Amino acid sequence: MSLERYEQINSGRRTAKFQIVKRIDVSSYLESDLSLKELLKVHSEVKREFKELIDSIDMPKIPEMPEKTPQRSFLWLKIKILEEMLKECNFCEKRCGVNRYEKLGYCKCGVKSYYTSEFLHMGEEPELIPSHTIFFNRCTFRCVFCQNFDIVYSDNYPVDEIELARSIDRRYRQGSRNVNFVGGNPDQHAHTILRILQHVESNIAVVWNSNMYHSEELAEIIEDVVDVWLGDFKYGNDRCALKYSKAKNYWRVVTRNFRRAENNGELLIRHLVMPEHIECCTKRIVGWVAEELKPGTRFNLMFQYYPTFRAYEYPEISRRLNREEIQRALDIAKRYRLNLV
Repeated sequence: MSLERYEQINSGRRTAKFQIVKRIDVSSYLESDLSLKELLKVHSEVKREFKELIDSIDMPKIPEMPEKTPQRSFLWLKIKILEEMLKECNFCEKRCGVNRYEKLGYCKCGVKSYYTSEFLHMGEEPELIPSHTIFFNRCTFRCVFCQNFDIVYSDNYPVDEIELARSIDRRYRQGSRNVNFVGGNPDQHAHTILRILQHVESNIAVVWNSNMYHSEELAEIIEDVVDVWLGDFKYGNDRCALKYSKAKNYWRVVTRNFRRAENNGELLIRHLVMPEHIECCTKRIVGWVAEELKPGTRFNLMFQYYPTFRAYEYPEISRRLNREEIQRALDIAKRYRLNLV
């Protein structure tokens, strides 16, 4: 299954979802200050309108929608809800409940977001490059083998939403096929990312490059702006997820989120093959994707694992893959006829 809608956005035949979301006026629903519960009720009502629009609008029809975004748009409403959710944060399935206006959450983030770099990335999957990747800091996992630990644990640049939006437009003119929100992990920065999109003028596809450990509450808000879910599928069981990433209930959460993602956007799955984890993780993941998701789902079987960060504290993952493990993983994927990248 190709990323059909994504390709149509790139050819100018379809509209990026966030550009539709930011043009839906919600002011008639908001006659007074509303509680979070009331805002969510309005969100559900407007979401039905959005779903009716999403498959009917193509690029030539965009001028029929407001040229200027309304002050109180559907995107504005989403930001408002996320700002309220931050007061008792449940963006991810850690559900730490911290008021991030006052303290740092489990992810070690407050309200202010930071990023490490932004550039045109030529090392992503073929259909994504050149990809404008924006690397945010921090993560909702604690992976002992983290290959981006220098990004996760740095506070290089505080985010200026307007400045980054202009950067997205500039990279689009330079040839980027998407804006790729990554890290670390983007989930804990959802409020900031949606604020950035408020100021983006380009019709550019949004890629959400995630560990897929977000909450259903967050998915309900962000799924209407995500065109492609670029999801990591790390583990085939809860034991490995807890041991190496401190992620509880991993299998239930990520399989739920992958199912939801394919119904609310397009999906590209990554799986980093790890030494000594072919049978417990790779085999189960490949089988589940083949049997539970739509036929032809794009799947990137990745062999770039190398021991770094704290991986040497765990002898079983303190080495690179050997030839036998690589071949075994490929054989499993071929047997299930996955649509490999």
